[in-house]
Amino acid sequence: MNLVLAIPRLGLNAMQMMANHVQDFQERFRQLATERVERRLAHALLRLAAQTGTKIPEGVLINMPLSRQDLAEMTGTTLFTVSRILKQWEGEGLVILGREKVIIRYPHGLVSIAEDLPRPGGETAG
Repeated sequence: MNLVLAIPRLGLNAMQMMANHVQDFQERFRQLATERVERRLAHALLRLAAQTGTKIPEGVLINMPLSRQDLAEMTGTTLFTVSRILKQWEGEGLVILGREKVIIRYPHGLVSIAEDLPRPGGETAG
């Protein structure tokens, strides 16, 4: 407390960080409550890519061990649903799946799904 009184900017920075966390939690809750699973999964993968992604020749590697069960828990759905969607996306060339790893081959495709934009070929997400 004395440090915050001596350097008020510390308190302001801490409050800004907490406010950002609250906004992030509110956004995730809104997604869980209102968005289709495909959009939630795309958002989760894009968020993880932004936080831990490493650019590699094949695309963007989410640089952490990541199981399908982890993704199911993050997106409020079942392991079966996550596996089905990821397999579909792999078939479309959006991702490359490995044991506890995901490489995003086409980030713009995931953005189209996350934002519910028309997808290449005239399809819509969902």
